[in-house]
Amino acid sequence: MPIERNGGSRTADRIVLEVGRRRTIVTLPRHGALALCAVIAGLFVWSLGAGGYVLFHDTVVAELRRGARASEKGYEAQIAALRDELERVRTRRMVEGAGVDERLTELGRRQETLEKRQLQLAALAQPVLANAGDGAAALAYSEKPLPLDAPPRAFDDIEGAAPLRARASNASEKLGAGLDAIEATQARALEALAAKTADRRRRLEQVYDAVRAPKPDEAHGRGGPFEPLPARALTFDARVEEIATEREAIDALDRGLTRVPIRTPAPGAPITSGFGARSDPFLGRPAFHAGVDFEESYGEPVRATAAGRVTAAGPSGGYGNMVEIDHGGGLTTRFGHMSSIAVVPGQQVTIGATLGRVGSTGRSTGPHLHYETRIGGEAVNPIRFLNAGRMLAASAD
Repeated sequence: MPIERNGGSRTADRIVLEVGRRRTIVTLPRHGALALCAVIAGLFVWSLGAGGYVLFHDTVVAELRRGARASEKGYEAQIAALRDELERVRTRRMVEGAGVDERLTELGRRQETLEKRQLQLAALAQPVLANAGDGAAALAYSEKPLPLDAPPRAFDDIEGAAPLRARASNASEKLGAGLDAIEATQARALEALAAKTADRRRRLEQVYDAVRAPKPDEAHGRGGPFEPLPARALTFDARVEEIATEREAIDALDRGLTRVPIRTPAPGAPITSGFGARSDPFLGRPAFHAGVDFEESYGEPVRATAAGRVTAAGPSGGYGNMVEIDHGGGLTTRFGHMSSIAVVPGQQVTIGATLGRVGSTGRSTGPHLHYETRIGGEAVNPIRFLNAGRMLAASAD
């Protein structure tokens, strides 16, 4: 890329670009080549600053929850612009000396790596943040970027440009420092996601333990609770893989909980009679109460507390009109004294499905819902399950 003087004058430079048989001549004002390098470096640093800020600003968490589409497109556009500027530097060969050019090439490779990591972080963060709040947003990038619409400075506005080689070297050092900052921010974000993942799994396992429900096979094979390793012990990609593996276990636990009756069958209704020993309402003698009674008005809906298959739906002795649901793993629930039934045996029901209406059929003194949970056919206290559900709901707040 030869530089020719305009008629021996030092007021302008001509840059001759030769690519194959094509020859292009660009005329710049004095210090134009130096100014162009400085402007490109400024744009490069601006792109990194804006990219780092956009990556971890609070608004990104909201974007992640909506799929992170807009954020990722904006980030990709900045990367594309950055690559274009690098290519122009290389094509025009304004940076004399292979050393500086090699540094720019390496910086470009590092930027591509950071772009890949951004996509990995977005994929990991979305499910974790959906369940765990906005904690990862605390890692917002600390440096404010230039406004996105800030115009670059014109060549003529730059005074006293340093020699080309020194200026380019200084620019590459600044770019490297910017990349270092973004890389460190990404590492902190990764560790925050690891902590959120570990906390989510711990809370889910506490629910299973509280109700003594069997864990899904996918979660059993993981070898115990997740203990994050020090960041230095794993490379970024290996760390991502570790977290992704834990996400698979968490997903299995989440899916399993859809079939664990940890929700109330009568939202908002108080419990008027607990599980265990009590005085029989008809005979006045001590008796065992195999469930809990919810005080509810006649005709109010009765809800499924977990997904499962209806195994019984109809009159059943002292239960009156009763529905029984098999949730798998030996877990079943029963709903008694209903005025009407809305399901049939063999039907698959989802969480919150209407099973029927509150009534006073069977051995009942008035409208209410009798509710039982059983493991392997043995009645267990439903309160244990309801408390576990409240604990899980509180952890998501």
